[in-house]
Amino acid sequence: MVERKSFSSGFTVLELLVAVSVTALLAGMLLNITSQVVTTQTQASGDLETNQVAQFILDRIQEDLHCAIYRNDGNVWMTAKILEDNRNSGSWKEADVPKPSKESLRIIPDDWTNGPNDKFAEANNQLSIFDSRFGEAGTFFRFFTQAPELDPKTANTGGARAVSYQIIRHGLTASSTSRPRYQLFRSDVSATETFKAGYNLFSDSSGYSQNTNSNGVRKPANIMNPIFEGPDGPSTDFALASNIIDFGIRAFLIEKNSWGTGNLKQIFPDVNATTGGGVPPYEYAATSNINYRIPGKPSQLYAFPEVVDVMIRILTTEGASAISAYEERLIPTPKGFTEEEYWWELAEKNSEVYIRRIRILASGI
Repeated sequence: MVERKSFSSGFTVLELLVAVSVTALLAGMLLNITSQVVTTQTQASGDLETNQVAQFILDRIQEDLHCAIYRNDGNVWMTAKILEDNRNSGSWKEADVPKPSKESLRIIPDDWTNGPNDKFAEANNQLSIFDSRFGEAGTFFRFFTQAPELDPKTANTGGARAVSYQIIRHGLTASSTSRPRYQLFRSDVSATETFKAGYNLFSDSSGYSQNTNSNGVRKPANIMNPIFEGPDGPSTDFALASNIIDFGIRAFLIEKNSWGTGNLKQIFPDVNATTGGGVPPYEYAATSNINYRIPGKPSQLYAFPEVVDVMIRILTTEGASAISAYEERLIPTPKGFTEEEYWWELAEKNSEVYIRRIRILASGI
């Protein structure tokens, strides 16, 4: 008989080490690819989400401004104020870690502790509108318009209506348990109530008494969702969108020249030191009434604008969750940051800025 020899099969230690190393390398590559895909998808989803919100808001403001009205009758037909704090609305729900007042105001380069070095800033005393911040509650922007009524049940009379835009940190519903979100509210006063109150937005003489108290601060009014539900009243306040953490405008006149072209001359915010500008409060009123003006200010600063730049900063869904958690102290402040600095560090990393330049069609008669 022939004796058969048996051989035991197996892996050497070296082979096992090689196999483990290759597997680990492939796993690391797959993890890196997966992480990049998830990050890209999250960014794309956030960009799409904020873009849709931005287009809706900017379209609404553009329609209102295209139908804006101005008369040379001594009244104030448009006014804007950069709100350095949150007291204007009377409806702001404060957070444990509040949106910082000082860090939220960046109009001129001196407002930046370590601001960008930009030749444009040196010449114009301001940086790009993308880098600007328009106060804790954004810009309180009011004017008269003949834009169609939002309520489809309301007949369009063609009469002038007062509208306003402002950021308010408020719950998405009236419930006390509703988590506050930063929302851009649009207040729309009916044509009838606008007529009763008179066509004047000057702060000391406005007839919109139902929206203000004796100190001139707007009452909570009837903040409600959905848009058209709730008791009838002189105005309807509703949120155009949530997660809006900054809202601002720049107003311009068009200075024509002999070549048939023109330059934009900024009238709001006033950043020109020679006119006393460049320091808060930043306020603007379009009026022909010399009694409403500040002595020494050029009349151009009270003209009705011909062009308006509108800026909004929108948080992504992930950004809104991060800001909300930080404001509830669920996220600690990293070393090297103050609470004020880190609030905006989170905000800028998780938000997008959108700008639209809008031509104003109205002219005073």
